[in-house]
Amino acid sequence: QYRMHPELSRFPSNFFYEGSLQNGVCADERKLAKMDFPWPVVDKPMLFYVTQGQEEIAGSGTSYLNRTEASNVEKMTTRFLRCGVKPEQIGVITPYEGQRAYLVQYMQYQGTLPSKLYQGIEVASVDAFQGREKDLIIMSCVRSNEHQGIGFLNDPRRLNVALTRAKYGIIVVGNPKVLSKQQLWNHLLNFYKEQKVLVEGPLNNLKESMIQFSKPKQILNAANPGTHFMSTTVYDAREAMVPGSIYDRTGSNTTA
Repeated sequence: QYRMHPELSRFPSNFFYEGSLQNGVCADERKLAKMDFPWPVVDKPMLFYVTQGQEEIAGSGTSYLNRTEASNVEKMTTRFLRCGVKPEQIGVITPYEGQRAYLVQYMQYQGTLPSKLYQGIEVASVDAFQGREKDLIIMSCVRSNEHQGIGFLNDPRRLNVALTRAKYGIIVVGNPKVLSKQQLWNHLLNFYKEQKVLVEGPLNNLKESMIQFSKPKQILNAANPGTHFMSTTVYDAREAMVPGSIYDRTGSNTTA
């Protein structure tokens, strides 16, 4: 692969491609000059940012949003912009149209910097980013509840797309207590924890999170972990995708 910083390709390669992804670029080729962003581990431009704000049903009644995550995404995009990153270098990914619309509005009207800067940041669904790339990706997971699960966030195809769009750095914003109930996310969260990039707190004073994960519901098929989840995904009626999605509202692939 010639897109990602080698550290960003480690989890996708091992989990989705049985370790077969070969890096065609080295770490030095994937460093943004003069970007003073507080990555928890200097030579690993990735982090999972722990939030526990509640999800809610969006005004349309057919999607979800998470105000706490939106606020944190704004802080991160602002920090990138202040580091000299151009708006068009940043992509914000979220699986929910309710969150996508809320993020666009929130950054424009509540953003710290002039609204015109935020207008240049692309905010789109996972599916809309398929086949594309950005220098920096921020993913807002949205789901944060006690009992309902995480819906189509548990689709390995979508997670694979989300994790492989960034060239120079990636941030995932979400609630580990909820996400870790699913094997797919449990593995990703443990990977981030092992790399010491599972963090919380203000951006200027990030610290490793000691949050306890939930016990996953399913037994992993070690022989082929990436495909194990294809048949066990549970979808939710409120998961309406943005126009042009390759999935319909029930989560089935409409191009099949």
